[in-house]
Amino acid sequence: PKVDHLTVIVTLLLIESKQQKSLPLVIMSSDNEARSSSASHFSKNFGTASVGSAENYFYGISLSSHVLDAPAWQIAGLVVITIAIILQPRVFQTRRIYSTAFWGAIVGASFAIPETTLIPFLSTIVHTRTAYPYMVVIPHCIVSAANYRSKHGDDTHYLRSLFLSFFLYGFGGSLVSDILMGLPATALSHSRILPCYLLGWSLVWFSPFDYVYRNFMDSESAWSYVLKGCEAIDAVTTPMGRVSRSARELQNRTTAPVMAGVLAGFGGAAVRHIVGEPSSTMVGLESAFWKTLCYSVLWSMLTVYPCDSDFSFLRGQGMDVEDLKEMYHCKSYGGSNLIRVIIVSVHTLWTILVEMGIVQGHPFVWLCRNICAGKPAMLLAQLLKLGPASSNASKTISKESHELGHDSKKKD
Repeated sequence: PKVDHLTVIVTLLLIESKQQKSLPLVIMSSDNEARSSSASHFSKNFGTASVGSAENYFYGISLSSHVLDAPAWQIAGLVVITIAIILQPRVFQTRRIYSTAFWGAIVGASFAIPETTLIPFLSTIVHTRTAYPYMVVIPHCIVSAANYRSKHGDDTHYLRSLFLSFFLYGFGGSLVSDILMGLPATALSHSRILPCYLLGWSLVWFSPFDYVYRNFMDSESAWSYVLKGCEAIDAVTTPMGRVSRSARELQNRTTAPVMAGVLAGFGGAAVRHIVGEPSSTMVGLESAFWKTLCYSVLWSMLTVYPCDSDFSFLRGQGMDVEDLKEMYHCKSYGGSNLIRVIIVSVHTLWTILVEMGIVQGHPFVWLCRNICAGKPAMLLAQLLKLGPASSNASKTISKESHELGHDSKKKD
């Protein structure tokens, strides 16, 4: 049965409010680090979305998100590229070869003016370790509001769309993860999220000529690709951030980080399925689960495990452990910037290729369905006769029970 949207959301908020009121008293440990009396989490940086600060260099590349500091000719090039994307001629949307040529030209031009294109993009990915960049949060809010509008139509009440799109399509996964892991909900306290969400929601519903929503719904629009590319960055860095945060705040750094990452990436889809949102299917829910689980396990193995093991698997290789800890940001479990850039870039590129129709599905989903837990698990269950009885056996049991019932009535 379908569950009312507001009932689920209000219940989550009540749980969060109760957790906030019942936070344990904080005592100071000998190393001057605030630690909870229950020893379940550390209060240092507790409730914050970021820890520390990002570096200014990435393997010799000077990182900067301040586009206006670039040379004037590169700024002019960025303006030309932006106008070309916004006013993409219709001829480049009619056939895939034309669309590919258009985007090939855009990418080539981007390499020619790296200080206003590639470097800000690289800086955004690196800075997701310590912050929630505007280049990620604003597109995510636009996509969230647009998805809700596409499912419920233009006649939905503005308060309903404002409230429910935030929880169901925007930050439901983060809230579910924080609440169930016993951590403060940063989605409601982060300084950027609510203002950016109001901006994104307003653009979806009140932009001139309905430009933002109309072009988002046009699958061949360049604007749609840009939004979905930024959304892909958010989709993969959210579980990664929750893995790092749980490793930082909780004592259980074996399973808790993975669980927090899975809940962050999968919780929103689960809530949408529970409340009966349109187009929410078990197939989509399963895909979201496998994808998020793989990214969470991968990030935990590449960030939490190396730091907790003091890089024991690299001993004897002539590498300094302290340098490795600094490179992997072990104090905050932030992970290596290089690994972060690789994972986020590959995921974003794959998402765009899927949107363009060049590839289908996701490698992690295929791996889990067909290799790890799909057909092999079913064959093993059938071989060992595990789980519920087969349909034929169930029919036989049901028939025997029915006949037994008739016999007992005759005896009576």
